[in-house]
Amino acid sequence: MQIRELLDSIKEKTSLLAQKIKEYYELNKVISLVIVSLIFVIFICIILLTCSVKKDKNKEAEIKEEIVLTQTPVIPQNPSLSKDYNIARKTEREWSEEEIEEWFTIPSQKEIDSLSRTNENIINEITGAAP
Repeated sequence: MQIRELLDSIKEKTSLLAQKIKEYYELNKVISLVIVSLIFVIFICIILLTCSVKKDKNKEAEIKEEIVLTQTPVIPQNPSLSKDYNIARKTEREWSEEEIEEWFTIPSQKEIDSLSRTNENIINEITGAAP
């Protein structure tokens, strides 16, 4: 029922507004025509502006500049990268024995226990609310 009452009140208010506009038009025809024509001109200007903006965006999107390398790219100096670090190196499927000795460290029992506790806490968070 509330929606019907709301629709009825909206219908009543719009009819009152239309009646007031008609009365104003009958009393002030010249001013009414000027107001309507200004609204129409503003509407046309808005449409023209949006169309011109869309055309400009399309022109920008069509322009594509091809990058031509004249030299090999140089990696900028960065304190976090070591001198022998190469960003574009080919990665191997397996480590060599030298790489294993240099980079791989066997975790201690303390580190394994810490990781285990952390994983259990994550599992408990996920399944904690489950029945």
